[in-house]
Amino acid sequence: MFVQIHQILPSISYGDAISNHALEIRNILKRWGYKSEIYAQNIHPKLAHVTKVYTEYKKHSSPENILIFHFSIGSGISRFVKTLPDKKVLIYHNVTPCNYFLEINDTLAHLLKNGKKELTEFSNITCLALGDSEYNRKELAELGFKNTGVLPIVVDFEKYDQEPDKKILNKFADDYTNFIFVGRLSPNKKQEDVIKVFYYYNKCIDPKSRLFLIGSYIGTEKYHAQIKNLIKLLNLENVYVTGQVTFKELLAYYALADVFISMSEHEGFCVPLLESMHFDIPIIAYNSTAIPYTLNGTGILLNEKRYEEAAELAHTIVQNKNFRDIILRKQKERLNDFKKTKVENILKYYLKQVNGG
Repeated sequence: MFVQIHQILPSISYGDAISNHALEIRNILKRWGYKSEIYAQNIHPKLAHVTKVYTEYKKHSSPENILIFHFSIGSGISRFVKTLPDKKVLIYHNVTPCNYFLEINDTLAHLLKNGKKELTEFSNITCLALGDSEYNRKELAELGFKNTGVLPIVVDFEKYDQEPDKKILNKFADDYTNFIFVGRLSPNKKQEDVIKVFYYYNKCIDPKSRLFLIGSYIGTEKYHAQIKNLIKLLNLENVYVTGQVTFKELLAYYALADVFISMSEHEGFCVPLLESMHFDIPIIAYNSTAIPYTLNGTGILLNEKRYEEAAELAHTIVQNKNFRDIILRKQKERLNDFKKTKVENILKYYLKQVNGG
């Protein structure tokens, strides 16, 4: 019987890093000749044509199949997967600590709290547990998973070569210095701290500057309101909180950016770091969770959140071409480690291991 390799996850969302990872894996598996589908509980309308409702998988489940379970939150999917006879491979994207979402989204906080408990229940029933970063792999090992490894997020950078959105490029075609952070508006990502860095830069260094905060705030509307209030309190006119954007709009914002600034306190991988490397945008990032593993000595890591110093550092990067070029060269070298062909070979190795090859 020919082995089938399927994937399952709680939610598949348009533009989400985990969802994009699952889609890329599906494309790879189909190219390799496997029968491969994605199953989910919550399905974004734009992805309904490539995703099946998770309950349908019961009809295809088999001890001969490999089922890849993407884990990042507590859900009914966990209970469902536990009952299946398939060879289980868990891909761990980390679970954001629930305390970040208390009084922001209590339902989400509850699901995240349950997530850590549910994760431990898979330690003895998975053939293989993969973190998408070494940070995540270490956590799996600490939780008792025996067979662990690292499979980085698959990013197809050929898709990034299409033309950016012209309206956005034309709107901001000037000599302003542009800072960017990409990631859903979320308390763990600490967009308020990025704003505080920008405040010092804009008010004390260069008023001809702006900040783009790119990312959806669906489910974190209360945090979005806090961010808007902070911008008003600081009397900042050049901060753009975009909400979710199209892919071409995202490309335009990256094309405009001079520096990527992350103050995030919890990341399982952080794909925008790779995107910034691809677009030759120097990175300043707070040293937390998976970020130092993804950067691996590139960009500039901040061990403390000193907003004035971060702003002065950003100014040095903007003004000093030699310094900037050194950062960009190292970032480009690091990006080679995430080439799609390399990640595909890692995936092939792990699947061969699970399949007894």
